[in-house]
Amino acid sequence: MNTQVEALRSAPSANIALRDVLIGGVAGGLIDFLFATVSAVRGGASWMRPWKGVAGGLLGRPALEGGVGTAVAGIALHFFICIAAASLLYFITKHVKWVPRQWLILGVLYGVALLAVMNYVILPLSAIGRGIYPLNGMLLTAFMHVLLVGWPTAFFVSRALKRGTAAG
Repeated sequence: MNTQVEALRSAPSANIALRDVLIGGVAGGLIDFLFATVSAVRGGASWMRPWKGVAGGLLGRPALEGGVGTAVAGIALHFFICIAAASLLYFITKHVKWVPRQWLILGVLYGVALLAVMNYVILPLSAIGRGIYPLNGMLLTAFMHVLLVGWPTAFFVSRALKRGTAAG
């Protein structure tokens, strides 16, 4: 009986923590979406170019010739990755006690780690077949990734962790 009562008491906090993790993934994804889209347009490309590139991870080179549907698939994949990565960050940080929970530090670690995993593991294993960020520009890319994805996501994940701890 006590276990059921405790589960009912922690359920609202668990829902709030889940909401914070989702907001973190969407916030990081949205800021990155806006940055990539605006950068593409400012560089003379279509707004769809970055998102066709993301779809290329599943579809390969033909994605670049796709239309709006391909771009929308890329956008959906982008947000799926951002939310899944935020969820993974929450899970790891909750269970690995030596990972810092201060959002600024966590955001730096997360932003750099996510960029490295995407560029050196996920992209080479995808239909793209290689990383897209060259090593000679990695410092600026990492800084931008921390600023645009790492810190927004870590802010909400850190908040979710605090709320989860208060409930437990």
